[in-house]
Amino acid sequence: MKRYQVALGDQTFDVKVLSDPHQDQVEVEVDGERFTVGIRTVAIAEDNTQKAPMPAPTPSVAAAPAANKITAPLPGVIKSIRVQPGQQVSMDDELVVIEAMKMDNVIRARRAGKIGIIHVTEGRQVAHGEPLLEFEK
Repeated sequence: MKRYQVALGDQTFDVKVLSDPHQDQVEVEVDGERFTVGIRTVAIAEDNTQKAPMPAPTPSVAAAPAANKITAPLPGVIKSIRVQPGQQVSMDDELVVIEAMKMDNVIRARRAGKIGIIHVTEGRQVAHGEPLLEFEK
């Protein structure tokens, strides 16, 4: 994981690159909020100005801190569900464990809240981006 401090005008942002920067889309975390951003090579003119603007980043539904829905960040099998509907959770509490490639991947709460709907069951195969659970609104 690479970590940067990016200055934009009078603001400074803490940026972490969470996935392979050689892909077309990359997961990044900016000041604690996760985004999926598109990556492309941009030609630089002789006067060091960009010829084409980059598209604005879009929040990642799977990991945005304020999102009510938690989705699978990778494909795998639901090994355990650590919460139940109506349970109050705090930020970073364990929610679900997904087994992928013989490794346990703990999915943690990105915010405090009350668990609403659980969409999966233990032993079930899930795809990347598939809904796992939702917080109550």
